[in-house]
Amino acid sequence: METHAAKQNGVESVWRELVELVNRQFATPPFRRLLDLRFNQARAQALSIQMKHYVANRRDCWAFVAGAAPLSVKRLIWEHEGEELMGDKAAGKVDHITLAVQEGRIFGLSPEDYERVRPLDAAVACFYAWIHLAKDRPWREAVAASAVLEMRNSDDLVRGGSLSYRVGKNLERDLGIPLKRQVNNAEHVTADVEHGQLLLAVAREHCHTEEEQQALLRGARESLMIDRAYREQLVNMMEALD
Repeated sequence: METHAAKQNGVESVWRELVELVNRQFATPPFRRLLDLRFNQARAQALSIQMKHYVANRRDCWAFVAGAAPLSVKRLIWEHEGEELMGDKAAGKVDHITLAVQEGRIFGLSPEDYERVRPLDAAVACFYAWIHLAKDRPWREAVAASAVLEMRNSDDLVRGGSLSYRVGKNLERDLGIPLKRQVNNAEHVTADVEHGQLLLAVAREHCHTEEEQQALLRGARESLMIDRAYREQLVNMMEALD
């Protein structure tokens, strides 16, 4: 019979592999193209609008994940999703979809622009793919598929800074808008440090066998594959906006 220590060693090993997966994401061609791109106002506007649609898809996916997860995992997800969905009135914080729209003001966008411009066709395909992972895969894979995107956006886990941090610093470099004024990027730089630990908590409680741990890796790898396809389409869109 496998000892408790052996089980925990297996969990920690899988966690290290997951951390390496999110770090390697930044060396892939889509991410390198995205982070090498210079911003102008049109590109910043287009990205901001598309990211609002991405944030909305995250809310859909986490809801499907929570539906199939055990009660203790549902609680973890709600702790993560509560502020994203509802904001924190006591702290004067709005929900994260509203936050994304508010950030658009510094790029010259109005709330109506976010309603008028639809997601890219290829983005919709990626959103459906993420929903499939969240709704139709076994719950451990589904949790990993959503949680790995939080890990990829955690400054504690990603060497050189999270995606929100790097994009925010590029916007600061190219448009002269300080990261602290980019309310959506700045919020996620902070919030996703904590959110990035959700999958580790799930693994420690619910993923003790080799099969359970491999389920986490499958869900994470497939989600990161979709993430690469999504970022590539964003770059294609922005490169066309000279």
